[in-house]
Amino acid sequence: MIRLLPPLLTLFAVIASVIADDTPGCGKDVSSAFIGRTQRLSIISSGTNRTFYLHLPQRYEPDEDYPVILGFHGAPGIGIHFEADTMFSSPRWGSDKILVFPDALGGIWATGMEGNMTTPLEQDLQFMTDLLDYLRNNYCVDNEKIYATGISNGGGFLNRIACDPTVGANFAAFAPDAGAYTGFQPGGNATCNPYKTPIPIISFHGTNDTTIPYTGRNDSIPTPPIEYWLQGWIERNKCGTAKETVYNKTAIHLSWDCDGVKDAMQHFKVEGMGHVWPSTEENFSQLISGGKPTVVEANRLILEFFERWEVEDRGTGTGEAPTTASTAGPSETSTAGATTTEAGAAATTTAAGGGNAGGRVGVGMWSLAVSVIGAVFLIGA
Repeated sequence: MIRLLPPLLTLFAVIASVIADDTPGCGKDVSSAFIGRTQRLSIISSGTNRTFYLHLPQRYEPDEDYPVILGFHGAPGIGIHFEADTMFSSPRWGSDKILVFPDALGGIWATGMEGNMTTPLEQDLQFMTDLLDYLRNNYCVDNEKIYATGISNGGGFLNRIACDPTVGANFAAFAPDAGAYTGFQPGGNATCNPYKTPIPIISFHGTNDTTIPYTGRNDSIPTPPIEYWLQGWIERNKCGTAKETVYNKTAIHLSWDCDGVKDAMQHFKVEGMGHVWPSTEENFSQLISGGKPTVVEANRLILEFFERWEVEDRGTGTGEAPTTASTAGPSETSTAGATTTEAGAAATTTAAGGGNAGGRVGVGMWSLAVSVIGAVFLIGA
């Protein structure tokens, strides 16, 4: 038995290392100039220089894994615009998170619009994979707690990520505001093949939004009525009947239990709000549009929603992507908020993540390690 101790110690050391280092970036030294400040960085993706803004928390520790929130700006714009508007990286909101604000090429995210000169959707999706690889390799990232939020065109691109079974599998939950969901209008060109059921989504939209109207657009940049877009996700997420309440006197809060998971999908219809980021305090988008503070504080609601979800949390679905992509819109016989479904099978846990999942601790790896240790002891006995 004594001769087996060195191999056992080595095995324990490997397991401890895997468990401690959630991603390859855990333990790597980070310059003090990067901590608590927003830095503009770049990587090469699809042969193109892609830029983004990175904000590490003030008390960032290389050996502590952190949730990551990606924030997508509207069009035209750059990442720092969204950071400034939402103030997500202020200590009040982002004290324990890695915040990332990517830049779209030419200031416009790809949303699959036909006939529009934007970056190909596949190229922007590849940028997300490459960006997440960079983050995992250089910083201590909690793979199970990666989230996305965005406004307008950024919300539309976020929606495309959620519909992609590979890139979307990196994210635990999504939070679009005033989303330009191009391609998802009736008769649109979009398909949606989410990686799990349900996909947790909290969304916001104002009834006085004249840029992306709540009732939709039918011009050169068509967008769906928000109720139609919601119905598409209600069906994909296998949601029941909407629960409707009045939030802070004037906003309408809709919530759905989806595939047996409570409140997995939520929406705030904000009466009187324009094309802005919802905040009870005056922000840049409100100043630019002449709007006023809203009754909804999106930052708080989004962060509370994100806290509930992890990538491996697959609700009551199987976690397997459908073999064929589904159409973006709801079925012709459906109406928003009125779909009812039977609860799915019991929750399952499977490998997921996409991109470079180095350091991810899967149930299978832990089970294998336990089995090997048990076998060694049995042999020794």
